[in-house]
Amino acid sequence: MTERTTVEESGAMIGKLREIVSQELELEDGELTPTGHFVEDYEGDSLSLITVVARIEKEVGVVIPKTDLPQLLNFELLAAAVREYGEVARA
Repeated sequence: MTERTTVEESGAMIGKLREIVSQELELEDGELTPTGHFVEDYEGDSLSLITVVARIEKEVGVVIPKTDLPQLLNFELLAAAVREYGEVARA
């Protein structure tokens, strides 16, 4: 796999994550920011985050342990978890 392919795949994955989070939190295009708090800024709740993680598992193929949910406060942390657990799955 080349570096270019990895970057393209990473960009596609981030796009898919943005799509999932935006749909589940009912956000407008461009409203989601890397550090916006899912609960405080976007009025999400624990059920919406569970749904986000379930969709990531189904659509992206990365399993994030339910014990990690309390730490997934924003998009940046969620994307980092997907990268981390995606790497673990490929190893």
